[in-house]
Amino acid sequence: MGRTLRSATQTWMEEEKSLARFVRALRKEDQRLMAELLNLSRLHIAEASYASNLYPMDVYLISMLLEVFKKFRRTEDMVALLCQRMGIEPPSGTELPEMPDILGLIAALEEGE
Repeated sequence: MGRTLRSATQTWMEEEKSLARFVRALRKEDQRLMAELLNLSRLHIAEASYASNLYPMDVYLISMLLEVFKKFRRTEDMVALLCQRMGIEPPSGTELPEMPDILGLIAALEEGE
């Protein structure tokens, strides 16, 4: 008996192939950036196998977003540290406001109906 479901790695390779024409149509600098994003999505292939209820491309986009957000947070932390060392106030608005839990928000909306 053969495998009936493709592995997350096989699925990712198919998604990458489907993006190939799009990537080739991009400018060279954008192609390099797209290659970096695709590399970031590869970091979460193992986790993607647990998201079988999502479309494969959604999982890879979320993986890319997660990695970019982590880099953003590290950059924010570095700016705050540099500001602290220089004795200046860090730029305002760098902290995201606390957001309610999405499930709690949905429950609250359903109660209000």
